[in-house]
Amino acid sequence: CQHLQRAHSNIHTNSTLSDVADGGSIFTERLKRWTETAEKKIILSQIVSMYLKMFQNLGPAKSENVTNIERILYSLSTKLNESFIKVKDLQELEKLQMNDLKIQRKAINELFPTLQKLIVDPSATHVKRKRSQSQKRKCRC
Repeated sequence: CQHLQRAHSNIHTNSTLSDVADGGSIFTERLKRWTETAEKKIILSQIVSMYLKMFQNLGPAKSENVTNIERILYSLSTKLNESFIKVKDLQELEKLQMNDLKIQRKAINELFPTLQKLIVDPSATHVKRKRSQSQKRKCRC
């Protein structure tokens, strides 16, 4: 953590300039929307990847502190590798051409199993709970 604090103040770009606040935050606001631990790992894996790209663009003339941060981030990225694969899945889904007839046929073929997983998924229990609560209320009347 000390390496991070020291390097933060030594990075060649000055993060105290007034234009840094323009347009809001890049990462912190997005992180607030990802509340579950598994979800956070997905977004953090992408953020760490972006920081690594940024540090690679600094070139070989990096300070020792920046190099230390880069090593820490690389270490973290290997721990988040499974989550990064999930990010890649999301990116690939975004690229699907849903107006392609073959893709549409495949999607229709997978519709029922997909809906079944959504209904059975433990994270979707709040939907079931609401339905069962409304049924109980009907019985009491």
